[in-house]
Amino acid sequence: MDVVLIPAYEPDAQLIRVVDELFDRGFKIVVVNDGSGDQYDSIFAAVSQKADIVAYDKNRGKGAALKAGMVYIRDELPACNYFITCDADGQHLPCDVDRVRKSLYAGNDFVLTVRQRKGKIPLRSRFGNDLSRVVYTLLTDRYLPDNQSGLRGFTRKNLDWLISVPKNNYDYEMNVLYYAAKMGVKIKTLPIDVIYIQDNASSHFRPVADTVRIYKSLFSLARGTLFSIVIAEIFLLVMELFYSDLCMVMLIPAAGALALGVRLAFDRFFLFRSFSGYHFWQTIRNTVVHYAVYTALCLLLDCLLPAVPVFVSFNIVYLVCKIARFFLYLLLYKVTHKK
Repeated sequence: MDVVLIPAYEPDAQLIRVVDELFDRGFKIVVVNDGSGDQYDSIFAAVSQKADIVAYDKNRGKGAALKAGMVYIRDELPACNYFITCDADGQHLPCDVDRVRKSLYAGNDFVLTVRQRKGKIPLRSRFGNDLSRVVYTLLTDRYLPDNQSGLRGFTRKNLDWLISVPKNNYDYEMNVLYYAAKMGVKIKTLPIDVIYIQDNASSHFRPVADTVRIYKSLFSLARGTLFSIVIAEIFLLVMELFYSDLCMVMLIPAAGALALGVRLAFDRFFLFRSFSGYHFWQTIRNTVVHYAVYTALCLLLDCLLPAVPVFVSFNIVYLVCKIARFFLYLLLYKVTHKK
C-alpha cells in the first residue's frame, strides 16, 4: 500500500482536486485536518469518500499535522510500505508524486524533491530557500539544493524517528533534514516542477515569523556544534595569551579535540539521546579532517605572515574554509548529480 499524507489547514477547492487526482493514480490518501474550523467541514466532507480524515479541533501547525498523520499510518495502516507527504494547495503535480513513488520502489529510503527554478518564483520562496541551503550546508556538511519542499517520500522504517523529531510548525521539516544528516540517512534528491498558484497566496507560511522560527529551531539543534566552536575559540585565546610560544601544530589539534569532546557529549546526552542511529564516528571523522586542514593552512599562513598570532590565523582560516566548504559541497553535488 502506497500512502499520500496531506496536512491541510483551512484548505480551498485545490485539496479536492489533489485528492481526486491522487486517488485516480491508486494512492491511499490520508488527510489531516489541522484544526481548520467548522467553515471548512464541507471541503473535508468532499474528500472523505476518497481519503481517510484525521482531525482535531485546535490548529497545531504543519509539523504536528504531519506527525499525527504518521502516527495514523503506523498504527492503522500496517500494510503501508511507502508514504509520501504532499501539500494541500496544489503546488505539487500528481505526476511528480508518482515519480517519488517510483524512486521509493527503486530502493531509496528517503526521497526529497528539488523544485526547479523556472518561471516566476515568489521572492519570499526564493530568498528563504537560498538562505536556508547555505545555513544547512554549514551546519551539517551536507548540501541540498532545496530543503523546504513539502513533497517527500519515505519507507515505513523511518516512521518512528520521524515522529520523534521535535517542533510542530514549519520548522519540523527542516529539523527532519538536520536529524537525517546527523543520523547518516541517505537522501535521494528528485527534481520536480512546482506550480505557484496566484503567487503562492494560499500558503499559510508567514515569511518573517516562520523564517525566524525555522532558523531558531535549526540553531537550537546545532547548539552542540556552536557551543563546541565557542569552547575551542576560548581555549585558543587563553593558550595564546599565556603560552604564546606554543606551536600551532599542537595547539589547534588540541582545540579540535576539546571541541569534539564537548560536541559529542552534548549531542549524546541532550540532543540525540533517544536516537540510536546518531553517527558519532562520522562526527569524529569530519572533525579530525577539518582541524587537520585548519592546522595545515594555519602553518602556511604563518610562513607567509609570521607576525599573525595563532588565534587570529585560526579565525581567518576558519572563515575562509567555511565559505570554501559551501562551494565545495555545491560543486560536488552538481558533479555527482550531473545528467
